[in-house]
Amino acid sequence: MNEQRTIISIDANVILRYLLDDCVKYSAKASEIFADVESGGALVKCDPVNFAEVIWVLSSVYKLSNEEIRFGLEPIIQLDGFLMQNKAHYLHALNLFANTAEDFGDACACAAALEECEGRLYSFDAELSKIEGLDRRESVRK
Repeated sequence: MNEQRTIISIDANVILRYLLDDCVKYSAKASEIFADVESGGALVKCDPVNFAEVIWVLSSVYKLSNEEIRFGLEPIIQLDGFLMQNKAHYLHALNLFANTAEDFGDACACAAALEECEGRLYSFDAELSKIEGLDRRESVRK
């Protein structure tokens, strides 16, 4: 018998409580949810905006480094039961965020440029020129 699993959307605060393990009331519940996802018992859908919110909270509120954030989130996003639109794109952006781009929004824009625009990106952020393969432009005329 093929049992169909229900997909449940997941909020940023559940992911945060799981990663941070900082709340007696909710961290254990978050751990149960992710154990169920990891075992294949549950499917959760994460909106990319919620994913970005998790990154923003971890960096600005909890002051984690970009590498620490990637280290915590990468295994979660790679779970088969963790569903997210353009998952490979956000894994790429997470890697850029950890290694080159200081801001996750910039990392997403760079990943899109590299994946879909042959590296071309309009940006006034000169620091992004360090990203391998990126053709950063500030105007219509190169």
